[in-house]
Amino acid sequence: MANQYESFEKKKFFYFATGLVVVFMVGLGYTWSIVQTPIVQAMGGESVTATVALCYTVTVLCSTMSPTLFGGFTKRLKPNQMVFTGGLLFGLGYLISGHITTLPMLFLTYGLGTGIGSGLIYPTMMGYSASILPEKQGISSGLMAGIYGGAAIVWSPILAGSIENKGLTSTFNFIGLVCLIVLIGASFILKPVPEGYADYKKSQLKDLRKNLPESRSNPASPEKGPAVNLTRGQMVKTSMFYVAAVAFAFGLTSGMMVISQASQILQSSHNLTPTQAAAYVSLFSFMSMAGRILWGAVTDHTDKYVTLCIICAIPIITMGVLSLSPKTTAAVACMAFTALCYGGFGGTITPITSDLFGPRYITENYGVMYLMFGIAGLIGPRAAVKLNVGGDYSKAFLVGFIMSVISLAAAFIVKKKVKISLKQA
Repeated sequence: MANQYESFEKKKFFYFATGLVVVFMVGLGYTWSIVQTPIVQAMGGESVTATVALCYTVTVLCSTMSPTLFGGFTKRLKPNQMVFTGGLLFGLGYLISGHITTLPMLFLTYGLGTGIGSGLIYPTMMGYSASILPEKQGISSGLMAGIYGGAAIVWSPILAGSIENKGLTSTFNFIGLVCLIVLIGASFILKPVPEGYADYKKSQLKDLRKNLPESRSNPASPEKGPAVNLTRGQMVKTSMFYVAAVAFAFGLTSGMMVISQASQILQSSHNLTPTQAAAYVSLFSFMSMAGRILWGAVTDHTDKYVTLCIICAIPIITMGVLSLSPKTTAAVACMAFTALCYGGFGGTITPITSDLFGPRYITENYGVMYLMFGIAGLIGPRAAVKLNVGGDYSKAFLVGFIMSVISLAAAFIVKKKVKISLKQA
């Protein structure tokens, strides 16, 4: 078995790099704002705008809910098989969408196809990254989440230029084929993590620390987490799961509100032009991407639960300031820091889930935790739209403030419970 671990060890960074390519491809899902208008025009014009926009909601819900809904089926599949299945759905979703002419088919191909496809791939790769680099779960999951969230920065101008020059059908044909080739090809490169590899790495780290001065030991070592390995079914029966879920879902809500409604907020409340607002939206997207990598790396070198409390606490300040209707500069700064913390959840949920419930079933357990993004996606944007009064979003930001307070309280409870469990171990 040791030889199997050593053989895997030699190629794990190659597998990790392949995983980054996979999530970069799936990050195409964040380019909806680029393709929505061309799709509306292809479907019949402005009269169907609201219905077409609903397609993206379906995509997001399918993406966040599919790991849970299909958990019984997908738990039988290895990560490379999940990438193959998801890649087939994702690629065909784009490929067929370029040829459909009816709204029901749009929901079937783009909504369900790309949504379920990405929902099968992204959580799988987040769990996979934590499994192949158990000693660096924070930075590995942060990079994976960062590439996924930041892919639109690269894909958006490519899609926009292609649609303008070649049209929607040709663009979707090209994108669909590229996705099929890359994702299915990657599924044949990726190899499952050997059973017990995380324990093998943990024992290596223990042996290494025995030979190091105490001052050089890593305070964020994997062995400090609760010694459990719970399946998805066992995890959802624990009180810790629901407290952590509240911390994640409510903590993500403020960031989801800002990320989804930034342009409308800046135009309505601060009289910015669409072009000016778009520049700030790009800034917030970058901050979200940076937050995934930054906070993920921080968890490898500090107490990950302190990190969780910090990214829950900062939005309390930013949402509180925004609820007071500050001037544009202060508002932009607060929204940027909110986006940074939103990205932080993307980089810390994986290592925290692994720490709380064990690394052995991290892929399926992260799939359940990934649902928290969907819950936040339902609450945050809806609150912003419903509580907007003539361009005044102060009530919506107040909701974000309250959600952040609850999230921080839940994070403190998680931190306290972990501390108690470690004393009892």
